[in-house]
Amino acid sequence: MKRYRRILILLVIAFVPILLSGCQSQRVLLILNWGEYMNDDLIVEFEELYDVEVKVSLADSNELFYSKLKSGTTAYDLILPSDYMVEKMMQKGLIQEIQFDKLTNYDPINNPYLQGLEKIRDGMVDGSENYHVPYFWGTFGLMYNKRVEGLEEALETHQWQAYFDKSLQPLGTRSGMYDVPQYAYGTSMLFLDEDPNVVTDEKLALSQDILIDAGFEIWADDQLKKDIQNDNLDLAFVWTGDFLDVFYTDLADGKAYDEIPYNIFIPDTTFAFMDAFVIPKNARHVDLAHEFINFFLDPRVAYDNASVIGYATPLQNTYDMIVNYDGTEADEDFQWKTDWARAYQEYYEDTPDFTGIPFANLDQLTISKLNLMVNNVKTD
Repeated sequence: MKRYRRILILLVIAFVPILLSGCQSQRVLLILNWGEYMNDDLIVEFEELYDVEVKVSLADSNELFYSKLKSGTTAYDLILPSDYMVEKMMQKGLIQEIQFDKLTNYDPINNPYLQGLEKIRDGMVDGSENYHVPYFWGTFGLMYNKRVEGLEEALETHQWQAYFDKSLQPLGTRSGMYDVPQYAYGTSMLFLDEDPNVVTDEKLALSQDILIDAGFEIWADDQLKKDIQNDNLDLAFVWTGDFLDVFYTDLADGKAYDEIPYNIFIPDTTFAFMDAFVIPKNARHVDLAHEFINFFLDPRVAYDNASVIGYATPLQNTYDMIVNYDGTEADEDFQWKTDWARAYQEYYEDTPDFTGIPFANLDQLTISKLNLMVNNVKTD
């Protein structure tokens, strides 16, 4: 009996490496993404569909995307940078061309991209369209506190002027700026009706004076939307998707659409962005990376993904699914889907008159000058 048990133990020990080898042979897809920017349920669905493990690492800026990719310490299979960083990665030879023949869901005729997104892509460097597939896109705007009487009217009347000129704001308006120097500089140039992507020493001096006079009480990122939501701030420059993030949360919590005490005003001319899938030059699972992109080009998958992310789907068919919702109150999600459709039409209108301006890819010297200028503003 003891001899039998010993043989059995030896067999188990011998078999363990085989089991471990089988576990380790499962493909692992490495993705570098922004935080809270993908429906986790869809990742699980992809893993089960393709018998693969998806590992997502996070970065909080395009510059971090770039440094992680350039360092080469991790062989990511997919990265999701913004438009100007896609251009830089392409020009530096860090990413490879997309093999569109592997994307069966890519259909520019029967499932085209939205017009606003195409306007952004039209302004990008020639050839960059061969290196990326759009994931989400959106605009920037001025999120404001509806509890402040007269603030909405000031924004509608004066647009950027009402953000920077305190004399045009209701007395006591508490304002904040997104804590990214390029955003601060760019918005001050829109205030002057100047090109926001042209940086000179003279314009830097003008921007510094404008930002000081604006008297921002807080420089932050996600905290801006939360402060306005909680009545601790009245006005701030934010991503439209950030506004919708808290807006959708309040809707899901049962608040009525028209009773939510904050909103976002999107000026006639504002900034816009596109985040996109790119495949690094040193990716280890190129075919699998294409499968992942193709999966998110499926209109149904894109719909489920957009349902938990506050930014705009790139796909026309998915957009139509959202805005043309015609369910009945028997649908347990009737109110949410109705509000979602209304929000999409209001904040992501599909129009050829779109005037969003992408941020430019600036050189390091210019970025350093912007950082110094904003530091001077903060310490004034």
